[in-house]
Amino acid sequence: MAFNGYTIDHVTAAALDPFEANCVALRTCSRKVEPLFGQAGAKRGDAIRVRKPAQATVRTGQAWSGQDVNEQFDTLTLSYQIGVDFQMSSTERKLELNSLTEQVLKPYAIRLANEVDRIVLRDVARRTYNQTGTYGTTPTAMSTYLTARGRLADMCAPRGRGQMHMHINPAMEANVTTAITAGQNSLGPYVNPAGAVGDLYSNADMDGVFSHGVNWHMDQNLYVHTFGTRGTDTVLVNGTTAEGASTLVTDGWTGTNGLLEGDRFTIGSVFAVNPITKARLPWLQPFVATADGNSASGALTISVSPTMRATGQFQNVNALPANDATLTFAGASAAVATVGALWHKEAVTLAIVPLEKPDGVNQASTKYDPTSGIGLRYIEWYDGDTDQWKSRFDVVFGVLLQRPEHALAVYAE
Repeated sequence: MAFNGYTIDHVTAAALDPFEANCVALRTCSRKVEPLFGQAGAKRGDAIRVRKPAQATVRTGQAWSGQDVNEQFDTLTLSYQIGVDFQMSSTERKLELNSLTEQVLKPYAIRLANEVDRIVLRDVARRTYNQTGTYGTTPTAMSTYLTARGRLADMCAPRGRGQMHMHINPAMEANVTTAITAGQNSLGPYVNPAGAVGDLYSNADMDGVFSHGVNWHMDQNLYVHTFGTRGTDTVLVNGTTAEGASTLVTDGWTGTNGLLEGDRFTIGSVFAVNPITKARLPWLQPFVATADGNSASGALTISVSPTMRATGQFQNVNALPANDATLTFAGASAAVATVGALWHKEAVTLAIVPLEKPDGVNQASTKYDPTSGIGLRYIEWYDGDTDQWKSRFDVVFGVLLQRPEHALAVYAE
């Protein structure tokens, strides 16, 4: 049954446009593996394996020293299916398409897009281990953001226009705009292109601006993290940590204190290394808790990322944690902070795939935009008991932090 001079495909297409326009974080993710799911008929739970670049050790001298090509994989799963459900009377359904779009479709599509955006930023923030800034404090100087960019350069992330993406909230944007337009910060005066600074001064809008080596994106959906409860505990490594360990045995906890997924910390004398040359870097390797955990009898085994390797092709630390090495946490007990994010365009992999069109409903439509890689499904059916047309929008997607070494958390209030 047609609407007032238009079809269900027009309805889906009208919702797809504002949905695309409000997916800020999605535009900065890699979508290369998305076609492997196909463009129709995907469902929640579908998964594919994503290859990671091979790494190698370098021989010294003339003697041949073979090594296996050890490919690593991550799994991208379509973990999320979310949607907006609503109903219209037969009278409301007779609205002109423009009116229906402005009153119903656009607000619902924007709400759905913001939820997808929020989930992507949350999942990346919880799995990112690199960090900069002061937990719970919004940066006031450009030096924090330049340090963030420098850290990813240390981790050999490719540089250049369109490569790095910095996600900030409105308070961070205000300080960045002030620092750039004022022409100076704690590092001293800048030399900026007058036209670009003038536009920024007039608009006070960093969204889409390329400056200081990164592409800036204002996003009000940044993840807000609450640190685990710790009190004044002095937490230490307990025992020997094995090569390739993804857990860390600790003691020194009191009561049932512990960590939450997304809590970050460093370990005494465990430094990061250049991922290519394996040379020690001048900063301690940050780790992130990948699962919640509470202590028992003063002990807690923490699930961590990255996996700790002090030798071989995949070395990421200069040394494994020593017994009784001290853990230093990014945030105080139960402290709250907004987590901005800087990542390289290939660090975060995303797939949004159209769902199947089911049978047994009045009408169903799936629209997929191959340019943006976004698919949206709309279904409606008639309830004769209430004289209501019931409708739903659905989107299914998955997100994977495939190259966590090329992503970084930037703390704010």
